[in-house]
Amino acid sequence: MKQAGQSLILVAIMLPVLVVFVLLVVEVAERRLEVAMIEDALHHATRSAVQSLDYAALAANNQALRAPADCVAVTLAEAGACAEVVEIADRFLRTNLSTVRGLAEPVDQIAARVRWTVRPNGGACSFQSGQTQSAATPLLCAEVQPLMRGIVGWGHYSPWIHAGDTLDVVRGS
Repeated sequence: MKQAGQSLILVAIMLPVLVVFVLLVVEVAERRLEVAMIEDALHHATRSAVQSLDYAALAANNQALRAPADCVAVTLAEAGACAEVVEIADRFLRTNLSTVRGLAEPVDQIAARVRWTVRPNGGACSFQSGQTQSAATPLLCAEVQPLMRGIVGWGHYSPWIHAGDTLDVVRGS
């Protein structure tokens, strides 16, 4: 038997479910966007720093980074022989991260934890995810796990983010 106001009960029951669903969709979309922004920042840092050529090697018709030896999974503080290349990458990363939203910690803390792998004469990088990247030309890889928060505030998350870039092959004419 129909009575006035019966549909209001159904709306009152469904409205909270719909609100939670909309918030969930917004949160998932925002988290994906935030991760993409950090991936872009890391990718741009590696792409810019890998351009730090050893010009003496270039004059001898070779390609090499300004690093005398390979450095594997080093931070900025422990870069050693690769300090020049890692400092350039770190500078670009900090600049790029300054516009990323959703970071739950300061940019300096994230940048300090980045693990850089420098292969001045080519080689391979292995990432935490099990993926590898290899190249015969100079290669710079980076990996970090930042602490992030979504837009709705449903807790923090820490995705593994990695990037790797190499120089394009220089061909003589």
